[in-house]
Amino acid sequence: MNKKRKPTKKEIIINEAVELFVNKGFTASTNELIKLVGIAKGTLYHYFKSKDQLIVEIYKTLMFEIEKECVSEMSETDDPQAYTKDVFGKIVSWFIKNPKRFAYINSFEASPYIKIHALSVRETLSGPQKNILQKVNMGVMKNYDTHLITYFDFAFTRSMANYFLSQGNPMYKFKKEFNEAFDLYWNGASR
Repeated sequence: MNKKRKPTKKEIIINEAVELFVNKGFTASTNELIKLVGIAKGTLYHYFKSKDQLIVEIYKTLMFEIEKECVSEMSETDDPQAYTKDVFGKIVSWFIKNPKRFAYINSFEASPYIKIHALSVRETLSGPQKNILQKVNMGVMKNYDTHLITYFDFAFTRSMANYFLSQGNPMYKFKKEFNEAFDLYWNGASR
């Protein structure tokens, strides 16, 4: 019998905060969150020292969740194009299956928080940049700054998810059109 793990209090706070911030924006108050979750103010501040820290920690949590669920280490025997297509497909699919979490990521990345807290979220870029550098060193990707390629990759996965989510049946459209969309990306980024 495979029992599902019960979420921790911190995970519950994060999940409810995602919902609140997606629905009301980052101007939503911690009092609204406390009421939504049904916890004491001290409990919230036990896990997060401030609202800003909560907002940033949610972003980091989601980015690392995507990395854990969608990205594997590329081996030297992997075909870089097939590997990249597989990873990007998993990420876009994750966004489609988790639209609220995806909306949070989009909101955060379009908000002043990304600039104000750039140093504290930089660690979320280390995995993607390592992966890109590996492909650049293999001579497969153009030798552009890895930060530039990382943001290009992010823009691709997010725009594809937005496109598919705007369709009547997002997963059907994803399965039908992702290969063509990936070709557009690969033709622009590879050597």
